[in-house]
Amino acid sequence: MKDKKIIDFKKGKQKVNFKKLIRFLRIPVVVFAVVVALFLSARLIGNVAMSNATDSLRQIKTLVSRGDGFPYSLGGKNVKKTDAIGERMLIVSDDESLVLDSKAGELFSYQLGNAEPKAISFNGRALVYSGGSNKVILQSKTEQLGSVEEGGAVVTAALAKNGWFATVHSANGHSVLTVYNGKLEKEFIWECSNERITAVSLSPNGRRVAVTAAGVENADVYSRVIVFNTKETAPISDSRFSSTLFLRIFFTSSDTVIAAGDNKTVVIDKEGNKTDELTYSENSIASVEADEKGNVAVCCSEFGGSKSVITVFKKNGERRYAVTVNGEPSDIDIRSGKLALALANEIIVYNGKGAEKNRFQTSSAAEEVMLCSNDIFTVENGMLCKY
Repeated sequence: MKDKKIIDFKKGKQKVNFKKLIRFLRIPVVVFAVVVALFLSARLIGNVAMSNATDSLRQIKTLVSRGDGFPYSLGGKNVKKTDAIGERMLIVSDDESLVLDSKAGELFSYQLGNAEPKAISFNGRALVYSGGSNKVILQSKTEQLGSVEEGGAVVTAALAKNGWFATVHSANGHSVLTVYNGKLEKEFIWECSNERITAVSLSPNGRRVAVTAAGVENADVYSRVIVFNTKETAPISDSRFSSTLFLRIFFTSSDTVIAAGDNKTVVIDKEGNKTDELTYSENSIASVEADEKGNVAVCCSEFGGSKSVITVFKKNGERRYAVTVNGEPSDIDIRSGKLALALANEIIVYNGKGAEKNRFQTSSAAEEVMLCSNDIFTVENGMLCKY
C-alpha cells in the first residue's frame, strides 16, 4: 500500500497566523521607523522645519477626541486673538495660548503671563508676543518650538512660511529689528535711529525683510519702506512717502511688497519702484488682511461708513478685484484669494474672482470671521462658531 499523504492542518494554520502576525507587526514597525526618521531629521535641521510633520503625528490622537464640538464657549476668557493655525483654530487670551482640534477639544495649550498678547499665524505655526514684554514664543499646533528674549518691549513681529521670524523692539529710544532663522539663531540685526519701525514682514524663505518706518520732518509725517537682504547690511531699496503713515506691510512674494497706510496702499517691486497706488481719504481704512498665498485685502469705508470698498491684490501686486458693500464690516478675512466679510448678522463670501459665493445669517452679530480649511469660523457673543 502506498504511503498516504498526510496534511498537517495545524502547521498550515500556524503559517497563516504567522503571516498575519508579520502584517500586524509591520504597521507599528513602520510607524516607529517614521517617528525615528522625524526625530533624527528634527535633530539635524531643527524642530521648526519639521514641526508640521511632527504635528501630523501628534494629531492622530484627535481621531478619538472627546471635544464637545462647536460652538465653543470662550466664557470668561479675555480673548485677544483668534486665528487659523494650519487647519486648526488658535485662541490667544491674557492667560494662555490654546489650539483646538476639529471637535473643539484641547489639542495644545500653555500659560501666558503677558497682558495684551498678540499672535501671528503662518503655515501651521504661530508667533506670540506682547507689547508689554520682551519675550517672543514660537509654537506649532502641538508644541512650543522655542522662545527668545529681546532687550526691550516687543513692538511688532513677523513670521515667514519656513518658520523664520522677525521682531522689533525698543532700546534706548531706537527701534531694533532682529531676524531669526529656524534654529532661533540671529541672522540679521538693524537699528533704526531716526524713525520708528511701525511694521515688518518677511519673504517666504525669510531671506528678505521689509519694514515701514515713520518719522517727522518740518511738522510733516513721512514713512519709509525699506527692504533688506539678511546677508547684507545695506538695504536693497529705500522708498520715502510724505504725509503717509504706513501701518501694515506684506512681502507677498520674493519680489513684491505691499504697504498699507492711513491714506494710501502702495505696491513696490524688488528695485524699490512704486508699481501701483491705491488712494483713499485719510483714516478711512478699516482693516487689512493677507493670506498665505500673498493675496492682500484692503477694506476702506466711504460716505461716513454707509458703504465699504474691499480691494484685493494678487501676490504680484496686481489688483485682482474690488467689491462694494453696504455698511462697514466688523471683520474681514482672506484665504487663497477667497474673501469673507462679517456684516452684523451676515457673512458674505466671495471667490477668487470677486463673485459672491455664499451668504448666510449668523446666530448673533459676528465680531470676527476666519476662513479655515473648508470651514468658516466666527466669534459671536462669547462663542467660537463653525459654519
